[in-house]
Amino acid sequence: MNSEAHKTCPAVCNSEKQEGFARRFFNYEPTSWRTDTFITHTAPIQKPKEWIEARIRELKEEVRTILGSTIDSVEMVNLIDTIEHLGIGYHFKRDIYDALSHLHDAKLVNCDLHHVATRFRLLRQHGFNASSDVFLNFKDHQGNFDENISKDPKGLLSLYNAGYLATPGEEILVDAISFARGHLSLMLDDLRSPLKKQVLRALKVPLHKMLVNVEARFYIEEYDEENRNERLLELAKLDFNTCQTLHLEEMKTLSLWWKNLNIGENLKYGRDCLLEVYIIWSCGQYFGADQYSRARKMMAKLYSLIAPIDDTFDVYGTYEECKLLNEAIQRWDEKAVDLPMYLRNLCQQFIKTVNSFDDELEPSEKYRLPHIIKSAQTLIDGYMQEVEWRVSGYVPSFHEREKPAIDGHVGSLVVGFPLLGTPGDQVITKEVFQWLYTFPDVTMDCMRIIRYTDDVVTQEREIKSEQGPNTIQCYQIEHKLTNEETTAKFQSFCEDAWKRVNQACLHPADVPRTVLEIFVNQCRQMETFYVYFDDALNKPSNMKKISSLLLLEPFAL
Repeated sequence: MNSEAHKTCPAVCNSEKQEGFARRFFNYEPTSWRTDTFITHTAPIQKPKEWIEARIRELKEEVRTILGSTIDSVEMVNLIDTIEHLGIGYHFKRDIYDALSHLHDAKLVNCDLHHVATRFRLLRQHGFNASSDVFLNFKDHQGNFDENISKDPKGLLSLYNAGYLATPGEEILVDAISFARGHLSLMLDDLRSPLKKQVLRALKVPLHKMLVNVEARFYIEEYDEENRNERLLELAKLDFNTCQTLHLEEMKTLSLWWKNLNIGENLKYGRDCLLEVYIIWSCGQYFGADQYSRARKMMAKLYSLIAPIDDTFDVYGTYEECKLLNEAIQRWDEKAVDLPMYLRNLCQQFIKTVNSFDDELEPSEKYRLPHIIKSAQTLIDGYMQEVEWRVSGYVPSFHEREKPAIDGHVGSLVVGFPLLGTPGDQVITKEVFQWLYTFPDVTMDCMRIIRYTDDVVTQEREIKSEQGPNTIQCYQIEHKLTNEETTAKFQSFCEDAWKRVNQACLHPADVPRTVLEIFVNQCRQMETFYVYFDDALNKPSNMKKISSLLLLEPFAL
């Protein structure tokens, strides 16, 4: 540790500093929704529900037939790519896997850049260890990518997106990203939509890092502009609208719950972000299928109550109030009579809500709740550690700061919370939970991606709210770097972590791929809503467009 960069932390904060820890305010943007927005909202009825359900079943069978009868490898790759872009790939998991198994075993005969890159990306995304050597065919004698492909924007976009499936040490894919990004940026003015829209989106967040439902919303509109398969387009629109209707029903239920809690009225200083956490975390994690309805609602309740607790520790609570709140949660004391009234209701509702999940769990799933309670306690204890540092004026080293930030904050969000309400079938088992709480490498890397992405995007806001140094600021102080140098360093940390996650997904020996996909989706949530939509959780004004696209605007049929 650099002794000049860090102050000694006293074992007990003296009373003078505790008294100096004054109540503070930070003007968060008001939420983009009114409490009754989704309680009173009525979705437009375009077709009878029974007709839509029957038509979806019919179209799914037709698409399944097309998948089973397509022999040409180029047509198959394009078909699978389109299905997944349109957000309907989850209906055809087995069919797609079988088709990709055949493609993986078959010899690559087509050397078109778009085909080779798209085939590679699809195989990697589905867990097949496709060799990156296929891109050697596009290099010249000096080992550089051939300038002959620099005039092929569609191929370059596919190469660029394929590069983000890299694993550690695959320098050819690092070169591919750099080469493709450079040429795509130069030709942007000459491109026409929908390709131009897709390039712009990918340059901000590459396809592998974008949430499926958000990409689908954009791509369905863009696919409408191309030569298209009408069956695929109709199925995509019907499916998206059906999911949207389901999500609106869930938001209505959640809004009634939130209104009855009356949390927002008593906590004017905190974020009222039920809509934000539902869209970002619940729908981002589990888009669509009604089998995940319970999981989506549990996550939304949990995260919407954690936000004002976080704000209490970060900006509003006094030292003594934070200490009492942490102690009450460590005791898991639903009464918490020693808390000031404004915190008593928050603490009681948080504990009561978590305890109520036990009634929704099946007997075979009840083992999950103690894990979730422990995760919640670890999360809040991490908040208190930050308060202790702030009160004492102590600037922790990067590794000191990273532990509660990753093990505590993000660990709770990544490891336990998303799996609480997931259906207890053969995938999410007791053994999976036990494995998760050993904090294997893949979960640690996902935690790093989430933590570092959050800190890069929100550091300016956190400095203004005087929350104390985050991981980036601690690293910058310790290593005496500029803001730009530190940001670049953390972006490289994220890229390295993504490569290790990609590698783990190619060898999912310990747990089913479905579990690993949950972690990958959480990383995608950060890239989509914190990077592409510019810190949407903490800027509700950015949520207006998102909520309209994902919840309030169905596709015309």
